[in-house]
Amino acid sequence: MSQTDIINSLNTMYEARKELLIKKNYANSIKTLIELISYKNLSNNDFLKNTLALAYLENKDYSEAAKIYYELDQKYQAGFCELLMGNIYTARDIWYKIPESEASCWGKSLLDLIDLKKNYLPTFIQIRNHLECDLGYFIQADRLEYVENITKCSDILASINPEAYKFIGKALLNNGFANLSINYFLKSQRLIPQDSENYYHLGQYSCLAGAYEEGKEMLNHCLLLNQYYVRARNLLEKIEAKIKNS
Repeated sequence: MSQTDIINSLNTMYEARKELLIKKNYANSIKTLIELISYKNLSNNDFLKNTLALAYLENKDYSEAAKIYYELDQKYQAGFCELLMGNIYTARDIWYKIPESEASCWGKSLLDLIDLKKNYLPTFIQIRNHLECDLGYFIQADRLEYVENITKCSDILASINPEAYKFIGKALLNNGFANLSINYFLKSQRLIPQDSENYYHLGQYSCLAGAYEEGKEMLNHCLLLNQYYVRARNLLEKIEAKIKNS
């Protein structure tokens, strides 16, 4: 490839990632990445293939994402795609055979939570890094039975990481189940009363419910705990404008 071709390819890759990660236009990102990978000198570029797999995953095309992860020998990610497709036994078979790692240990814990078992409990860090994100993926994949069983284990998870209630609440709030999220934010408030982020999410919930005065109270308390919480300040300004104009 000439220097011009390389620069053009890098610019195209940047645009594809922007479509994926910022604009959330997954179809455009997939189209661009497929075109890039079709170039002879880029067909074996693992970074591009990983990005394409992520684009398929976000676009809920779990089968195509899994194919790429299998090709790249990224077994944990392939197993996660299988789980999203409802192939829990395939995911179990994969995760129990791969070398032990943080990812595989979380995977085993996840399977146990889904099965309401306690053989493998996750660590504090695993809950922080994965719980909210994976619950979001399960909701988007319509694997609500997974979500239901994992949330049944919320007390166990909170005994390991006190922020677990908040993570569950955020996953529910951000994926169309705001009515269920409030219970977890309230539990989190009781357990960690000085968590400014939780008050922000309580303010979010109140705003969605049209309870603007209550939302204002929660956001003011959030800012009392952390005066630099920009999202809370921005939401508070919007709520105050709504109250003023009502």
